[in-house]
Amino acid sequence: MKKEIEELYDEVYEKLSEFHQTSLNYTQKITDIPLNQREEETEKLERIEFALQAAKDILENIMAKGTKMTIMHQKGTIQIDLDE
Repeated sequence: MKKEIEELYDEVYEKLSEFHQTSLNYTQKITDIPLNQREEETEKLERIEFALQAAKDILENIMAKGTKMTIMHQKGTIQIDLDE
C-alpha cells in the first residue's frame, strides 16, 4: 500500500504543477487582450493560480498536530492551523 500512496502523491503533485504552469501560461497570453475585455478571465486565472500554489505548498510541507502553516502569495496569505 505504501508504494500506491507514494505513486498517488507523485501523480497529484505532478498534475498540480502542470495545471499551475498552464495557468501561468494563460496569464501571460491574456495580457494581449484589452483589460476591459478580460476582467472575468483574469480574476478566474488569479484564483486558479492561488489555489494551485496553495495546494502544492500543502503537499510539500509536512504538518503535524499543533502546527501552523502560512502560505504567502502576492494577493494575500492563507494560514492553516492544525489542532492537537
